Amino acid sequence: MKKLNEFLPLAEILVNELAEQIDSQELSLKSAEEKILEFVYRIGHSMLVKVVRSVKEPTQENRVKVEGKTALYKDMQNLAFKNRFGERITRRRRRYAIEGESKGYYPLDEKLGLDQCGFFSPLMTYLMAFFGGCEAYGPAAKRLSKALGFDVSSTAVQNNTEMTGRRIEHHPFKAIPGKKQSETCDLMLVQIDGTMSPQIHEEQGITGRESLKQPTEYKECNVVAIEKNSKTTGKSDRWVGAQYGSRDIFENYVRQTALKMGQLLAKDVVFLADGAKHNWEIQKTNFPDATPILDFYHALEHLADFCSLIPKEQTAKHSYAKWRAMLYEGDVYQILEEMKESRESGSKDSDEAQKHINYFQNNKWRMQYQEYRAKGYPIGSGLVEGQCKLVVGKRFKGNGMRWKKADNMAVLDDRLAVLNNTLDTYFVPKPREFQIAS
Repeated sequence: MKKLNEFLPLAEILVNELAEQIDSQELSLKSAEEKILEFVYRIGHSMLVKVVRSVKEPTQENRVKVEGKTALYKDMQNLAFKNRFGERITRRRRRYAIEGESKGYYPLDEKLGLDQCGFFSPLMTYLMAFFGGCEAYGPAAKRLSKALGFDVSSTAVQNNTEMTGRRIEHHPFKAIPGKKQSETCDLMLVQIDGTMSPQIHEEQGITGRESLKQPTEYKECNVVAIEKNSKTTGKSDRWVGAQYGSRDIFENYVRQTALKMGQLLAKDVVFLADGAKHNWEIQKTNFPDATPILDFYHALEHLADFCSLIPKEQTAKHSYAKWRAMLYEGDVYQILEEMKESRESGSKDSDEAQKHINYFQNNKWRMQYQEYRAKGYPIGSGLVEGQCKLVVGKRFKGNGMRWKKADNMAVLDDRLAVLNNTLDTYFVPKPREFQIAS
């Protein structure tokens, strides 16, 4: 490997050669750029090798205390990982054995943050976790390989994405940066929705390839999107969370997310959801002072379904257009009366028509759309529906995708960290503290 001071004259030579080849039309600018990139990778690799080999061992002691446990020096072992330039870096470092722990303790690895990576540098691991959190491992590997200029396997992307996801905090109190809780806002918008995601039915005792042959079962993944808006600064801040499990678990998750996002300091809170009963139970229990808004577009779906039950097609079209305009203006009480009259005068399915009337009756307090618009509140839950597709649909519901629960959760946390711009924070080295043993 060349010394760093040997690269500068080589760079001058390369520049002159490339210019001459372009002048004589032997080489395109694209090819020249590729050759320069190869050269940059060589010097980048050499620089990183020198950095890694120059970093000092955290301790030369043969006996230390690591968080209260005794660690004894055992031997020297090779540290090896692949870097951002597609090359391998190796060096020797000290290995310790900590009482009660089966894995070796490598102080240098923890100092460099390599204990959080799977045979790759922290930057490479971050890139694989980022790409793997955005799309299926195969396409992610191809896209990443093209961006880097060297091949990265889909297996490496999968392993590093899942490994990263498993150490990402899921609890809102830990995942959401602390500063958000103390930031005031004029309006906090809370939206919730859910979607189904395919998981492999896991039988106890069935492992390996046989476990992958088990049937698919669909699990509900609920999503909460919280947006804070400030009129004075014009700033907007958004956080997206997702949770598998029962409604009780999700309710607790929503409550914790809102509190950590600064619910108690929000001047106004708006809670927006569709007509599902459990959504409004969450609102009444955890956001009692919030303005409850039924999603306008879900209301329109029920209105359209009711109109489809009107026998005469022209009358149905006219009624829908009229009621849609009235609903937008918040005239839900008048709509209710006219829907009842329409049902009584004749309907293709009287019981089905009554269900839609009941929907409006049960949600009329949440359908004052003219009032909401006057205050500048949103009336549609497009944000959270879009997040359902973005968080769950795009990543977990591709053709042929099925997930084991643990892998599903790991990649979900990785994906949320990508979408919430917090993935970087999980690549800050966190070495364990140690003291010289007496």
